[in-house]
Amino acid sequence: MDPRNELCMGCMNELDSNGQCQYCSYTENIPHLQAYLAPKTVLDNRYIIGKMLSYNGEGASYICYDMVSKCKCVCREYMPDTLCERDSETQDLIVNKDCLAKYKTFMSEFADVNRSLSKMRNLHHIATARDMFNANNTTYVILEYVEGVSLKKFLQSNTGFLSWEQVKKLFVPLFTTLSIIHNAGIIHRGISPENIIVTTDGELKLTGFCISSIRTSNTGLIPEFYSGYTAPEQYSSLEWQGTWTDVYAIAAVIYRILTGCMPLDAQTRTKNDTLVEAARINPRISPHISRVIAKAMAVRGAERIQTVTEFVSALFEPRSRQRIEMEKGSTQTIPIYHPPRNRREPQRERPVPQRQERPVKKKNNTALIVGWVVIALVLGLCIFLLYLLFSGPSKNDDSSSSVVIVDYTPESSQSESSKPDDSSSQSDSSEEGLGEGAIMPNMVGVRIDVVKQQIANNFDLKIDYFFSDEDERNIVYEQSIPEGTSYDPAKKNVLVLKVCSGPENVKVPNYYGVDQKSYLDQLNELNIKYKVSEVYGSQKAGSILGTSVVPGNKINVKKGDVLVVYVSDGKNTTVATTTKESDTEVVTKQTKATQAQTKPAQPTQAQTQAQPQNNQQQ
Repeated sequence: MDPRNELCMGCMNELDSNGQCQYCSYTENIPHLQAYLAPKTVLDNRYIIGKMLSYNGEGASYICYDMVSKCKCVCREYMPDTLCERDSETQDLIVNKDCLAKYKTFMSEFADVNRSLSKMRNLHHIATARDMFNANNTTYVILEYVEGVSLKKFLQSNTGFLSWEQVKKLFVPLFTTLSIIHNAGIIHRGISPENIIVTTDGELKLTGFCISSIRTSNTGLIPEFYSGYTAPEQYSSLEWQGTWTDVYAIAAVIYRILTGCMPLDAQTRTKNDTLVEAARINPRISPHISRVIAKAMAVRGAERIQTVTEFVSALFEPRSRQRIEMEKGSTQTIPIYHPPRNRREPQRERPVPQRQERPVKKKNNTALIVGWVVIALVLGLCIFLLYLLFSGPSKNDDSSSSVVIVDYTPESSQSESSKPDDSSSQSDSSEEGLGEGAIMPNMVGVRIDVVKQQIANNFDLKIDYFFSDEDERNIVYEQSIPEGTSYDPAKKNVLVLKVCSGPENVKVPNYYGVDQKSYLDQLNELNIKYKVSEVYGSQKAGSILGTSVVPGNKINVKKGDVLVVYVSDGKNTTVATTTKESDTEVVTKQTKATQAQTKPAQPTQAQTQAQPQNNQQQ
């Protein structure tokens, strides 16, 4: 039986025994626009076209059914109605004679955009292209069908706005995806609640990718603008567009979600900018978040936050020193990342250990040269042995390999023994080839936790931490696979990322007035290794009595120095008048015992004062 008679052309679900759809109200009596494809049309001997979902000046989108994969999907047809018309008999598009060059140019851009999207199938937060073919004198793209509702309808059916905590959970993966898309040279230009789908799993997916001309004025096509979300430069064909255009739109979406009010239209703002800050509409919004959104929605593109990475850094890191400058070229120009002037620019061939080594005094040049020659010979022999080891029959056996992710701790960051394995694994990947199917994005300048969320499942990820007083912590500075390289996500290629672990010497934080859990969280944040030691004290159990290093003094996290945190066990409840002295004496004795076993530490002021008291009592 013809599957077209078994499926509903409105939702592509199976009809019941009476030929009725139990999921939607679509009937065959509903007329369709004659300029577009009729329901039950079959394309490429594979796809059954259903009802039209939407259309704009670029073309139309239809729900369709893939008879090979046995699933519903979306068919996007390139059909600029101002440049062509459809032959009702053959379904071919007839192009106006004076518009042939423009028609082909726009169709080529349409194919290029969707071809780039098809290489990003590993991104789970966009509706990617699954197939593309030519028919009827035009181009068709098959997109995945996303189950869910638009963000616009989602907000309408709920309270109308969300809290900042809810926005963070929803939008962080979308921020990362948008940044990767920008690095690939694609700018959306139509981000709005209508083009963001809230899936049945509670995630966000970005849809509605189009050519640039459809969202720019005076291009010969009927423009598609979204009032309140379209950036000011899109209303003029003379203004530069770039990543900052999408930054305006995504900031406007967040403005709408947090306040419940639609942002003021960009055309109105260019004449009279009366946009009210988000915090004034909703006092629950942080003033910092409100200022960042206002900066991202600046009317002039040059005064606006330029990239999504910079926008995210400003939202989540108010004290971030990261600066990103914009270099304009054309409509598809992507800003180039520049680190601050007072910071060394990361180089891909820079060996990290050299940055931490102290200069060696040249006392004997001859001995130094001989030493280096010996080291070079030993390294050469090791490399040769590694080559023989990994060039055997088991070299291509990937089933025994495992993902190695170095924990973010000082101990693991200085594991020198892992570096030869990284280089050998990387060389193996380069020899065997990275495959096809996806394009490597630029991870330099992105936070490591964001990178892990997005691409960690596609690579054998290895993180090489280094210490620096100048570079920003938790930021990727080098990647082993260059940007733009094609790779196969299923192969689990080795990806080595060099990430700054912060300064080598870190100040010990003050524990006064801080509970134990909060203080230990501070130590973890600063990469300080610690050991908690319970001592006999009169204060509440768990109260911090002292540390082995004076707060404000520095501890070397590169060497793995351990900070001893002394906490009270709460058992000395009989002491009344000499509580502070007793606790101090106990800490002093514990500190001395620790110093006798480990490297001597500088005594605290309280410990120095307690020593004469001990002598007097004795």
